[in-house]
Amino acid sequence: MRILGCSAALGTLITLTLAACGGGTPTSETPKPQTATTAAPAPATPPAPAAPATPPTTAAGAKTGDTDEDMAAPLLAWADSDTDEGKAPLGIQFKADIEGGTPPLTYLWKFGDGTPDSTEANPKHTYQKAGKYRADLEVKDAGGDSDSDYLEIDAQ
Repeated sequence: MRILGCSAALGTLITLTLAACGGGTPTSETPKPQTATTAAPAPATPPAPAAPATPPTTAAGAKTGDTDEDMAAPLLAWADSDTDEGKAPLGIQFKADIEGGTPPLTYLWKFGDGTPDSTEANPKHTYQKAGKYRADLEVKDAGGDSDSDYLEIDAQ
């Protein structure tokens, strides 16, 4: 009987200790004061004085009033096509994949075969003769940013 009583007291002590440490099973009830006399309660300490509020600061040279919407992401351009090789005459649908930049955008495709350039974003072009060509894409935005890319074309 003594062992059973000691085990129950020890279990209660462990449960109280875990509850005081934040362990144990969480409940939605407000904890009630315990009447255990095994340890003296810790003396209450007065709360530390609040730190004075610091005024907001801005980085040197930062523009005030700008938001994320006001600042465009950098212009990035990739030249893409539905194919890059085949028998001549080879018809290709080019596509300018664009991220960021400040609209409006201007496009310039140079096909590398001596034909006139295109200012369309997604032009269609036919390579009449067999050969290896380089199709260059240059994109410019209203903010003065630009980017370029190219594709290698093999008309057989």
